Amino acid sequence: MLALIYRTDSLAPVSLHELSAVLASYGLNNVIEWDQRSVPAQLSQVKDRSSDIIFVNADYTLGTMAVRRLTLSSVRLPSTFAVWDGQKLVAARVKLPTFEQLVSKNQGEKELTTSFRELVDSKRIESYTLQQLSDISSIRMGGSFAGSGIQRYYGKSASGLGTKKLRDEIRMYQTLPERLRSHYPKLLFASDDEVSGVSMGTQYEDHPNIRDLLLNMDIAVPDAVRVLQQVLEFEFCEAYLAHKQPLPENYLHDYHFHRVWRRIAVSKELDPSFGSLVAAPWLQVNGERLPNVPSMLLRLEQDHTVVKRLQPDGASPFIHADLHLENILCDVANSRFWLIDPRGYPACDIYYDLGKLAHSYHSYYDLLHEGRHVADFSLSTDRQTAIINYEFTSKKLVARYSDLNVRMDKIIHDLLERHGESRDDIDLRIRFNEAMHFCSDMPFHINPEAKPFVAQPIYAIGAKLLAEVLQILGIGLDECVRKHDEAMVRLADMGHRPWLFEG
Repeated sequence: MLALIYRTDSLAPVSLHELSAVLASYGLNNVIEWDQRSVPAQLSQVKDRSSDIIFVNADYTLGTMAVRRLTLSSVRLPSTFAVWDGQKLVAARVKLPTFEQLVSKNQGEKELTTSFRELVDSKRIESYTLQQLSDISSIRMGGSFAGSGIQRYYGKSASGLGTKKLRDEIRMYQTLPERLRSHYPKLLFASDDEVSGVSMGTQYEDHPNIRDLLLNMDIAVPDAVRVLQQVLEFEFCEAYLAHKQPLPENYLHDYHFHRVWRRIAVSKELDPSFGSLVAAPWLQVNGERLPNVPSMLLRLEQDHTVVKRLQPDGASPFIHADLHLENILCDVANSRFWLIDPRGYPACDIYYDLGKLAHSYHSYYDLLHEGRHVADFSLSTDRQTAIINYEFTSKKLVARYSDLNVRMDKIIHDLLERHGESRDDIDLRIRFNEAMHFCSDMPFHINPEAKPFVAQPIYAIGAKLLAEVLQILGIGLDECVRKHDEAMVRLADMGHRPWLFEG
């Protein structure tokens, strides 16, 4: 991806520098000044002819929200579009061959605007106003099988896949104790019909979520931490400790191990290349040699002593269980927050939530979700090693999330240790839950059009986290590889059994 900044004679150099700096914040460092008098020579040097070109008319001020939308990579949103201020072309994103074709006749600004209008009119690209592009709703995207949308209320519906999850969410809203309801949107309606499926609507809270605030550079990290500290105090003390009950039978198996076996199997069904990835005994992730996920998973699952140490000492029916940063809305000025889209398990534990938070900022899931990385996947010639390399493209966003992780680690330890949790168990259980979340995320990110790969680095990060769990437990990685064949048999068995909370 590269950017072409159209610069008029009236543009001050500092403005160009500032625009380039904002683009660089979102990982786009390849920026070309363009006077529209000729095709930039740099375009012919781009090896990947499927690359995207970002065109920006620097006569207009683009906020960070607009730049974020211009530069993200997600198959869930239109990837080619033009942005207008009335009849004026403000910005655009198109494929390299399309752009080269548009400018091949040395068109001026007027002709280029007309050409983009023709692309929009012929439905070859989408069209936004500058106001629409700068609105946060332009990048709202979910990760489950339920459809959602913002209206006068926030509505969700599902039929087939996603119905059980939505029923569980409705049940949680309906049973929330009065003391907990102030931190959730009000449930306005819910219906469950054999013909039309399941639907619900909650009060629409017109506040940003923490993920958007961080990625839009609209909140300082210390301010985000202050909100998250409030969330943790509420979730741990009010939702968990105040309603703590014994763990359900087979808790770790049902909530974690079976979920991961099943999601790996689903990934293989959705993408045949995942079959060869999973079948290799070894992974090589950014040069680090690791056992593959199934063998590490089996080693943990079979060890009753390990299972006992990994599981918490209780659960609550009011744990959110999908507590990533996009599901936390906040009014920073008034120190208020709301939790949205709870998973609604019959019972869940605090480490499940802490693993979801770590999943957001410790391992940079939020950046993967937006495609702010590069990635490749291959197999060794003997097919014994699956090789996955990935790298994040925005140093500024990585630094923000790394800072958040360091600050949150201290707050989590202070809170949990104050209530009797041991430091070693805190670290182990958070990392285990984070690993399980990553190892079960792939099906929601498999798409033949995905560029860069998202599912493969998610799987690789899950493997790295599992290896860390094994090392904390003192289990040798070579020991896991010897279980590879047995693990593949286990995958074939458990992967085809419906998960307890599936559907």
